[in-house]
Amino acid sequence: MPPSTGKPVPRRPTSGSAAARPRPAPARAAAAKLTAQAGPASGQEFPLNGDELVIGRSADNPVAIPDTSVSRKHALVRKTDSGWAVSDLGSGNGTTLNGEALIDETPLNDGDVIVLGDTELVYSGPGGAAAVAAEPDSPSRRAPVRTARTGGERPSRGRPVRTGRASEDPAAAAARKRKLMLGFGGVMVLLLSLAIGFKAIQKKKAEKDAIQHQQDAEVEKERATLFQDAKLLIGQGKWVEGQARLQELQELDPEYQAQRVETYLKSAAAEVPNQKTLFDAHEAVAKGELANAFNALAKVKTSSRPLEEKLTQERAALDVKVTEKMSEARLLMASQGDLNKMQQLKAICEDVLVARPDDREAPEFKKLAEAAIFRIQNPTAAPVAPDTPWTEVSQRFKNGDAAGALSLAQACANKFNQCRALESQIKDFEAKSKRLEDLNENELIALFELDKKIAGGSSSDLSKPVRTQLVSKLFVKASQAKTTGNWTRAIELARKVVQADPNHAGAQAIISDARKQAYETYVRGYTLKDTTPDEAIRLFRDVQVMTPPDDEYHQKAKRWIDELQRQ
Repeated sequence: MPPSTGKPVPRRPTSGSAAARPRPAPARAAAAKLTAQAGPASGQEFPLNGDELVIGRSADNPVAIPDTSVSRKHALVRKTDSGWAVSDLGSGNGTTLNGEALIDETPLNDGDVIVLGDTELVYSGPGGAAAVAAEPDSPSRRAPVRTARTGGERPSRGRPVRTGRASEDPAAAAARKRKLMLGFGGVMVLLLSLAIGFKAIQKKKAEKDAIQHQQDAEVEKERATLFQDAKLLIGQGKWVEGQARLQELQELDPEYQAQRVETYLKSAAAEVPNQKTLFDAHEAVAKGELANAFNALAKVKTSSRPLEEKLTQERAALDVKVTEKMSEARLLMASQGDLNKMQQLKAICEDVLVARPDDREAPEFKKLAEAAIFRIQNPTAAPVAPDTPWTEVSQRFKNGDAAGALSLAQACANKFNQCRALESQIKDFEAKSKRLEDLNENELIALFELDKKIAGGSSSDLSKPVRTQLVSKLFVKASQAKTTGNWTRAIELARKVVQADPNHAGAQAIISDARKQAYETYVRGYTLKDTTPDEAIRLFRDVQVMTPPDDEYHQKAKRWIDELQRQ
């Protein structure tokens, strides 16, 4: 055998070594996306393609959310070396990530919830740094050790070669071996028992954790459902019901989205009284209590769109009820000898004058009712001699007795200028009434006004043919103006139709539609006032065109125009 050189024996690579085995290809990462789970875009998915995507209300954003509580450029998601991260872009309502306000750019992990206003987005995709585990190399086989027994290097002289336990007694060696085996077996049994016990404990803990996780998930789902129900009710203008849900949620878990819940509760505290007042007004209108309904509606000061719409509906309902009451009053006028009916007439007129102070017929009806009540309750009192005979002329004309009114006017014309004026007006009215078909729109309006002037401020029975002809022509033009979008002209003509015929349903519908159009235009302008003030000013001016100066939205639009122009 050649002498040893002292160098290690070279290792021969084996077929199962780590160098020979190919490494597995890394798994491909799932595509990242955002999914809306609450808000107007609920159910939509937004794939995250590219390096940076802006989230906001503007339609030109990669992630466009049609939510008025979301800013035009609200938040930004950006691709980083470790995945995706989100940051707020200085939005009005702020951005929260998993319930916490977002201050700096924060990495996203799978399942994170981003909240922008009323919209909730769930992130799905990779998160954090990708962990790459290095495959350990297979250990090489240990080089054989050369000994005297295996033909290795010859030992030096004077040092005997150890040959193990060759001289040990075979029986003692067997006993020692059995003892070692028994000890080893005991240790193995103990280790096996410990392993089984540990696995049982781990299994029990895993089962307990799974049950707890399921219970936590159910509680979270219950609270999320309760919060969603509250927001839905508030969106419908049902603030009382929404407030009850929010208070229930706050009692169950004061920490659950505490900031948002508190914000909604503050809004509810302001809007609940308005909802209750609107309900009282609705009940008063249904009972025909016009003054109570009017006073209740005057107390409502709301910025909630659903309640604004409800307020508009209740005002329209009150207007319809006032018209019904005036029709009832006209029927009572025929019973001026009945004390109960005259007292009823007086009460109706007083109620109407609270809800509609500028009504022309109600004051006259009230005066006649009071005179009839006095006459019935004081039958022996001598009537007061009239010192204004022209009032009798107007009353006869109003009751439809044109010939009698003309005779009285001619009888007092030599003494009173008022009688002479009425005589001329009655003759003019009779002459034009005979050729109604030839009169144009303006001439019919003038004739209608002449009738009211002769009758003392309200229409007479003689004006019915005039009103019929006038309404027919004006309503056609009002409808045409509405069709072409000329709301100013449509409202002007529709109002004249209602003056001639208060019960005209078509004209009332045009006025109602115009007010609704004005409201929707006002809301659009209000939404844009902070972002595009020039467009908001244009919309507010359209509101002014569509509404009369005494209208609520006309006045609001004027205030916003003045304020925006000062900025």
